[in-house]
This record gives sequence, C-alpha cells and structure tokens, in this order.
Amino acid sequence: MEFISKLFETQVSFYNLLQIGVDVIMLGLLAVIVIVGKPRMSKKDESVMKSFERIVEETAEISKSFEINLEKRQELLQQITAKLDHRIQEARNLCERLGDEFSRAGTDRRPVRHSSGAGERPHNPDRQKVLALSRKGLNASEIAKSLKRPVGEVELILNLQKIAP
Repeated sequence: MEFISKLFETQVSFYNLLQIGVDVIMLGLLAVIVIVGKPRMSKKDESVMKSFERIVEETAEISKSFEINLEKRQELLQQITAKLDHRIQEARNLCERLGDEFSRAGTDRRPVRHSSGAGERPHNPDRQKVLALSRKGLNASEIAKSLKRPVGEVELILNLQKIAP
C-alpha cells in the first residue's frame, strides 16, 4: 500500500509538472502570436475606418459651430431681455406719472367744462389725431405707426376716450 501511495504521489507531481510545462509553452505561443501576428486590416476595412474618422471629425466641427451659435443666441436673448426690462420700467414710470396726474386732476377743485360737441374734450393735438384716425377705422397699432407713437400710449388714449363722459 505504501508503494502505491508513493507511486501515486510521484505520478501526481509528474502530472503537475507536465501540466505546468504545457501551460508555459502555450503562454509562450500566445505571446508570440500577439507580438508577431498583429491583426492586419484589409484595404476595405481601412477605408471604412477612415470614413468613420472623417465622420467623427465633421461631427465635432458641427458641434463646435452649433455651440458657438447657441452662445450668440443666448447673448442676443439676454440683450433683448434687458431692453424689455428697461421698457417695462419705463411703462411703469409712465403709469405712475399718469396716476399722479389723475390724482392731481381729481383733487383740483376747478370746474370741469364739457364741450357741447360729441363729448370730446380738446386737449393736445396728438390726442385729437389719435381719435380722428380711430374714427376712420384704424386700430391702435396702425395709428401708432402713423403717428410714430408707442402703441401703449395710443391704446391709453383710446381707452380713456371710451370711459370719458
């Protein structure tokens, strides 16, 4: 029995050595294949790769120009927003001034004289021009263009005419 176990141990270690030797040889062959046998591309594969490279480069250029275009548009939007904010502030100031004038007109104790005409009060010439053009059938934006006045001002004059006694 001892003999069999010693023989078995010897055979096992011999098989282990044989397996290690085969593994080393296979690793060596694999290294040689990797180093020497680099995969070669055919002409067709090379042209396809070059086409893909060109596509990637063109896409990068398009992306850059798109980004530049977006930045310019963003700057324009910021400028427009700033101008709109400025105009909104001007409109608010105008409304405040009109409110002040109306409150002063309401506190004045001077008698209000109404003309015997069709309820019109002769004020400034712009108001008369706006009302005359309105009677001809023009809308507020057309009147504003004609008189080179802001649309809001024309609308205000027309609205005040509607509520005037």
